[in-house]
Amino acid sequence: MNITEGAVSKIKEIMESNGGGFAGILISFEGGYKLDLVKDEDVENFTRLDCDSIGVFSPAEHVARAEAAHVDFISDGPTSGFKVTRERAEGEDSLLTQLQEIIDTEINPAVASHGGSINLLDVEGKRVFIQMGGGCAGCGMADVTLPNQR
Repeated sequence: MNITEGAVSKIKEIMESNGGGFAGILISFEGGYKLDLVKDEDVENFTRLDCDSIGVFSPAEHVARAEAAHVDFISDGPTSGFKVTRERAEGEDSLLTQLQEIIDTEINPAVASHGGSINLLDVEGKRVFIQMGGGCAGCGMADVTLPNQR
């Protein structure tokens, strides 16, 4: 688990602006990383991760992924926000690049013709995590178009 000083500072600012009473952040993984705040009274529902600068928690089933996370706060350019990544195993970056090219050239043009888009989020072993957006979000055929394989 690695969290930058910029991210810690922004998290503390957000906790204070929301009235305090927060123990830290919750890192979960639902096809991609997700950050939330954890209230003091809810800490017993999560596993606390080793981090000296701020309280970091995770659901028990997401601990391995949360421990591999790198959390940063990006404030460059016109947008700002948290960026959560993880250390990649050997060969994963190459695979991500290849998959992104296939999605961009083979899949997204067809999906775009129906008002949708596919975004590659991550690859872990033999599992590929994507986000279906645009016309795909909420479409009843999304599960048929791309069934959840385990």
